[in-house]
Amino acid sequence: MRINTSTPPACIECGSDPINHRVQYLVLSLGELGTPFFLLMQKLGDTVLRRRNTTHLGSGRIYDLFARLKLGEYYDAPDDKTLLLDKVLWEEAAARGIVMREFRFLTLPICSFVATFPNGRRIAFESIPFPPGLQSGVWWIDTKSVMKKKFEIVGIPVARGSAARTLAGACKIFDSLDKPVIVKPYEGSGSRHTTIHIADETELKRAFKVAKQVSPLVVIEEELRGEVYRPTLVNGRLIATVRRDKPRVVGDGIHTVKELIAEANKHPARQGPYYSKIELTPVGYKELELQKLTVDSVPTAGLVVNLHQKINWSVGGTTVDVTDEVHPDNIKLFEDIAEVLHAPIVGIDFIIEDISKSWKEQKKCGVIECNGRPFFDNHHLPFEGKPRNVAGAIWDLFS
Repeated sequence: MRINTSTPPACIECGSDPINHRVQYLVLSLGELGTPFFLLMQKLGDTVLRRRNTTHLGSGRIYDLFARLKLGEYYDAPDDKTLLLDKVLWEEAAARGIVMREFRFLTLPICSFVATFPNGRRIAFESIPFPPGLQSGVWWIDTKSVMKKKFEIVGIPVARGSAARTLAGACKIFDSLDKPVIVKPYEGSGSRHTTIHIADETELKRAFKVAKQVSPLVVIEEELRGEVYRPTLVNGRLIATVRRDKPRVVGDGIHTVKELIAEANKHPARQGPYYSKIELTPVGYKELELQKLTVDSVPTAGLVVNLHQKINWSVGGTTVDVTDEVHPDNIKLFEDIAEVLHAPIVGIDFIIEDISKSWKEQKKCGVIECNGRPFFDNHHLPFEGKPRNVAGAIWDLFS
C-alpha cells in the first residue's frame, strides 16, 4: 500500500525545510499540557521522567510483521528521501560490516531502521541507535523554557529571558531585558520562526506573531554575544565542534559587497547539494543597514559582513570545524551539560565570542538550546576544516 504525501508550503520563516504550522502548534500544545504531569513525576522520582531509549523495538519483529501485511517495506540503501544524518550513519555502518535497512510505513519515511551486526545481533531504532537500556535523556532536553530554568539552578550559563503566551506578557519580559533580544518558539525551532536583533516593540510584535504561528509559548531572551557553536557529545565525551556561520563575506579593501558575494558563490561547495549560494534578500539588506553598509560599499580588509540573520545552510550559512580549538574549561562545561541531561548523544547550541578562551572569562555567552537527536551530519561535511566521525562514535557505543 502506498500513500501520497505533500511538502508543506514554502515559508520564508521556515527556510528550505518547511514544517506544517498547524501540526507543529498542536504537537507543542499537547506537550505543554503534559508538562505539569512531568513536573509532578519528577518530584516522585527523576528516573520516571527520563526518556525511554528509542532502541525500543527489540529486533524489529514488528516491522517484519508490517512488511508481511504490506503495510510497509524495507529499503536496503539510502535514496532521495533519506536524511543526510541517516546517510552518514548508514555509510559508517556499512564500513563496519553492519547491515542497516530503513523501514517505511506505507512508504512514509519515519526514520525507523533495523541494523544487523556481524555477530548476528539485530536491533531496531528511530533516528539514532542507542544500546538497549541506555536512557536517551531527560524529558525537557528539547524544551527551551524548562531547560533554561534547570540550567540556571546548576550554574550553566544561559541567556536572560522567559516565555510568554500573550503579546502583553512578551512586552513585559521585553521591558525587563537588555536590548537587543531574540524571539523564538519555545521548542523545536531549528532557527525556524526565530527573529533576532529586536530593539523596539514594533519589531517585537512582528517577531511574536511569527513565532506564535508554530508555538503556543514564545521565548523572549537577551541576545548573547559572539558566534554560534555546535559541540556534539557522545557518551559524555566531546567528539566534535563546529562554528555555524551566517551567510557572510570578508572585506579585502578592494571589492564591493556585491562583488565579494559573487566571488564567494564560486566556491565548489556552494554548487550543491548541501551548501547554498548567498542570495541577497530583504533580510540581507537589513543586515547591511545595521552594519552601515550597502551592496556597493567596499568593506575594509578583514571586516566580516553578515548577510542574513539565520545560520542555516539553506540561506547560505556554512560550518567550520573548530574541535581542536575548544578551551578545556569549555570542554568541561559541555561535558557537564551532557551529564545534567543524562543524554548519550547531545548537540548543544552555544554562543561565545572566542571558543579558544574560557567561558568564565567572557560575558554574555551561554547555551541557547540542546538537542537529544542532533543533526550531526554537519560534522561529517564541514564547509571548512577537518571532518569528524560522529557516526563512528555512536556505533562505538555497541562495542
